[in-house]
Amino acid sequence: MSPLVNEQQDPRYRYLQIELTSRCNLRCRTCLRAVPDIKLKEQDLSAAALRQLQPALRQTASVHLQGWGEAMLLQDMVERIRWFKAQDCMVSFTTNGSLMTKRQAAQLVASGLDSITFSMAGAAAGIQDRLRGQGTHKKLWQSLHLLHQEKLNQGAANPSLAVSYLLTPETIGELPNAVKQCRSLGLNLFAGVHLTHAATGEQEFMRLYVHSFNNRFKQIIRRAHWQAFLGGMRLQMPPFQPVLMPVCDKNPLAGCFIASDGSVAPCVFLYPPSADREEQWFTENGAVSVPGKCFGSLNENSLDMIWQGSEYRAFRKVFRQRQQVYDCEMAKVGLDLDAIEKLELAQHRIRKVFLSMPVPVCCRGCPKMEGF
Repeated sequence: MSPLVNEQQDPRYRYLQIELTSRCNLRCRTCLRAVPDIKLKEQDLSAAALRQLQPALRQTASVHLQGWGEAMLLQDMVERIRWFKAQDCMVSFTTNGSLMTKRQAAQLVASGLDSITFSMAGAAAGIQDRLRGQGTHKKLWQSLHLLHQEKLNQGAANPSLAVSYLLTPETIGELPNAVKQCRSLGLNLFAGVHLTHAATGEQEFMRLYVHSFNNRFKQIIRRAHWQAFLGGMRLQMPPFQPVLMPVCDKNPLAGCFIASDGSVAPCVFLYPPSADREEQWFTENGAVSVPGKCFGSLNENSLDMIWQGSEYRAFRKVFRQRQQVYDCEMAKVGLDLDAIEKLELAQHRIRKVFLSMPVPVCCRGCPKMEGF
């Protein structure tokens, strides 16, 4: 997790997650849009904000075009991808797969796009359509086949194809079959993901990791790994038990989230498109509301100026200190016969230190800080 960023030098970003639009064509039951009476700000990232961002892109390794909206709604999506590629960084994006045409698939393959991830919520139409909307299952699989076929037509290695598979108590049963159906599509990665952002009671119930991880789940995952092996793809599964985390996998030390209104936030979960910009987490003690967090706007300052601001530096300092404690203690474990005992002692010491070094208030209660 060590970042590229050296706080004493000009910032360099391992990644930037950029929300080109907060508009979406779907109303998924697993999304903020399922919250009754929620007021959402739906807009596209302005050309002015992109120009302000451009100098930082020259210092950025990877850009992922994803937020709370569907990027394929943008008529100039392919031109946007080419523009980002011209800034000399790797470019990827995530789509719900409901809008792609054959022409767009051909353009995406020819655009230089490095990777595309399709969001999936079940192998069968019944489950997927209940969660995402009628007909979304058919459109998703059509899009996957279109991209794969266009890669073959153009003899292209890129974009690499991936699936982000939503894990719920219902969808996990279809995991092996979902992986099996993808075996002929040339996928590089099939990744199971938790519903980490629960904004309603129904969504909290759909979080798989709050359920007992039993032998049935283990058998399902083993079968899925076998299907992935046969298909020559990598199956990546998240933890199902809490993990001791100095920094979450969004890693605010290495990059940030650019919202469609130009705001700069530590991650996508800390800046929802709701009008009040308030975040709601469901925990063991019930719902907890936490104000959204951003450190500035590209409509006013460059990303480098925002990143180097005193408040943002103080925010990252907490995680940097936690990472240093974690690395120092884990380095003492070693690989000898006493390694297991040393690991338990190291984790005990880390937890004790972390009590006096809590994460920022806006990150408390977030499942990402437990590895989910």
